[in-house]
Amino acid sequence: MQTGDGLERLLQEVTPYFQPILSLQTQQIVAYEALGRRIVDGSVQSLGPFFHDPAVSDEEHLAVDRVLRDMAMARLMERGEGAQLFINLKPSWIYRKYKETGELPTLRLIEKNGLNPSRIVIEITEEEFTGRLDQLSAIIDIYRRQGCRIAIDDVGSGYSNYDRIASIKPHILKIDLKLLKRSAVDKGYKAVLDSFSILASQMGASLLVEGVETKQDLYHAMRAGARYVQGFLFSEARAEFQEAGAFRRMLMEEIARYTEKELARHRELFSIKKRLDELVRGDALIYHAADADLLIEGLKENIADNVVRMYICREDGCQVSSNYTRWENGLWDKDVSFQGANWIWRPYFIPNMLQMKSHGQGILSQVYTDLDSAHSMQTFACQVGEQHYLFLDLTV
Repeated sequence: MQTGDGLERLLQEVTPYFQPILSLQTQQIVAYEALGRRIVDGSVQSLGPFFHDPAVSDEEHLAVDRVLRDMAMARLMERGEGAQLFINLKPSWIYRKYKETGELPTLRLIEKNGLNPSRIVIEITEEEFTGRLDQLSAIIDIYRRQGCRIAIDDVGSGYSNYDRIASIKPHILKIDLKLLKRSAVDKGYKAVLDSFSILASQMGASLLVEGVETKQDLYHAMRAGARYVQGFLFSEARAEFQEAGAFRRMLMEEIARYTEKELARHRELFSIKKRLDELVRGDALIYHAADADLLIEGLKENIADNVVRMYICREDGCQVSSNYTRWENGLWDKDVSFQGANWIWRPYFIPNMLQMKSHGQGILSQVYTDLDSAHSMQTFACQVGEQHYLFLDLTV
């Protein structure tokens, strides 16, 4: 715990630093995250250890944080119109202060500094919260109604879970790149990351990926669907704001390289799709399981090397054929136990059937992780006959 004199000295030494947040959509700096620094004898020190020190009381944390918020907002107002400012707030601070006083000091600071609330992003930090989530959400909604935007920090780790996200309904989901880097080698984490990307799109939120340190990190962020990026690849936190277009050329070049790679990858996938369309006869007659298996047997020797599984279903989801699986040695295994299995429970099954019937051509799925092998896969499906569909699983 700081003494009175110690706290007063600390308050005189703190200052906000600003780390830029860039939009991949415009390639401009669109916001800054305000981070606390302490200047001692000309040396710049992070206030991270201070804010994470359990020996320091919440009152002292709040006193320092409030001074930093006020200073950061004043600096933003001096800058004039333009970038937004991300302000980190612990949920326990917001909840307790409002329950005790019925006020939200950050809104008073916004008013004091003459800022448009739409320029402030309230970033709810990762922290255990023991109060009522519905009450916290109602309090945070006051910021929203005043015009502030809401972000949730460290999505996918610790306490920033689905319940909190669903209740708060943020404008921005912020993902630390530590999660992204793990996802590059751990398909389980990739699936979690993909789920947050889907969640963001379905709830109308944008993804912000922080901790981008290398160009490869930037590619991972783009692959994940990030709208905003932040990290040392662009800039550390600095005492001064930067020109909005400071990193535009670099971002445009890297986006162009990423686009070229992705286009090449998808051209290859669609060339596979075209070859499969040519191999499969749409007028094939299938009356029994034996007919379905015979059709697949005729494809085995002509199919691409990355096709590892084939089967045929009716449009009602019932699998008619056996499962044909290719092992690493190139030999095929036939498993009749899958005859009669029903795949209608898969949410995409019926829409895909209708799409293939309507357009008269096969479709290629998005990349997914196979339940059995844990490999990255895509599935090509096409109609054979009036009521049957051939499925081919491809490794990617």
